[in-house]
Amino acid sequence: MLSPLARPARRRTAHALAGLALLLAVAQAVAAPIRPVPAPSDAAVEAMLAAPADEIFALEAALPQIREPSLALLAQARLAAARLDAAQARRLVDRFLAGGERSPRQRALAWGIAADAAFATGDYARAAKAARQWQAALAQAGSGKAEQEGAAQTAAVAAQLAAAPAQRVVSYRPRPEPVHRDKVGLPRSTVTIGGIAQEAVLDTGANLSVVSLSAARRLGLRLQGGAASVGSASRAAVATRLGVADTLRFAGLTLRNVAFLVLDDEQLAMPVPGGYRIDAILGFPVLRELRRFRITAAGRLEPSLPDAPMPGAAPGNLRLIGNDLFVQAEVGGQPAAMHLDSGGARSSLSATFARRHADLLKGLRQRREHVAGAGGAVERSAATWPGARVRIGSHETVLAGLAVELAGGTGASPSVLGEDVLGAFDWWSVDFARMELEFGPARTRAKHAPAVPSAGTSYAD
Repeated sequence: MLSPLARPARRRTAHALAGLALLLAVAQAVAAPIRPVPAPSDAAVEAMLAAPADEIFALEAALPQIREPSLALLAQARLAAARLDAAQARRLVDRFLAGGERSPRQRALAWGIAADAAFATGDYARAAKAARQWQAALAQAGSGKAEQEGAAQTAAVAAQLAAAPAQRVVSYRPRPEPVHRDKVGLPRSTVTIGGIAQEAVLDTGANLSVVSLSAARRLGLRLQGGAASVGSASRAAVATRLGVADTLRFAGLTLRNVAFLVLDDEQLAMPVPGGYRIDAILGFPVLRELRRFRITAAGRLEPSLPDAPMPGAAPGNLRLIGNDLFVQAEVGGQPAAMHLDSGGARSSLSATFARRHADLLKGLRQRREHVAGAGGAVERSAATWPGARVRIGSHETVLAGLAVELAGGTGASPSVLGEDVLGAFDWWSVDFARMELEFGPARTRAKHAPAVPSAGTSYAD
């Protein structure tokens, strides 16, 4: 997956918090109505709040049963941010912080929510301020170095973005665009940046758009002063700078002042047989401005203006953590929050899932695998789950092999829904007004992604 390149402040230790096993009782079946669940302990609620990438749907199911009012307030704030209601999230965080003495860990949770909500709406000055408060609270709580570095990364990137002109929509008349799959199965299309055509990967899993340094110079991006770092699939941080495109045109959308993370060319060259390189990625802030779009197996991106959601209608099956979209899914009959990552050729399951469902993984073939990404590759232990059934709502597909990070792993990576699932259907679409991922009919002869690694995709020796 490409997302680690453009995902500031991946919280690398939150997924390993103690007490997560207590959350099994509040797991919600996909597409089923929320049912009453046993009241979770305060420790379990804090664990859910600290690991939203795994727990956002479980937190939603548990909300009516949370007994501690202050924790219920934090849960409401996290869920408001996850539904793209940043203003409500901010109000709830302010109420929580003004409501009395809070522990450093609770303040860290609150400021993390505030930073996520502000970053997702492009309020980068507020995001930087909240991330600095988040980092300070983590230090007071005695949190690990990785968590504190994650908050520092968010603050540094947000500060750079705040210093640049804000992205804005000039015009939008939705127009279809051709899409093709590259050698590792990722969707690519042509975007016009500064009047110059540039092929780019369409990556729902990228926090921000990305370009190589050589492409930034060729396209005339304005390189900003200062430097920061972002999380990487293969090491703790990758140095980056910020570039701003005066204009970007794609699918009938015209934007001004589009921010890109700029990485050195070698950081975007991946260890794929025969060579593989990415020069540009369109990430969440650009794709969100399409408002609703469909990508078809026949090779088209079809944007459209969404219908207004019905008043009081429940949000769909997508939730947002920072700029990361998570979908409510089932794997092997068990609930899983999976990161929607069209920039990932292969789906995978996290170490958290492996810890909870060790019985499902008994007897599976284990291996050491490379995880390739910006800056190189690392090895980790994983199991291969053959014939894994992945279900989203009423749609289901069976994967020949699904990688599962073993329970001894760090838990730094979330579960991922990649192109092997997305490409199993005639089309898939994202509607940001309804926060809904939808699918067309299953393909009768689904063409799976080639068996070579994409950026961040694991592969065995």
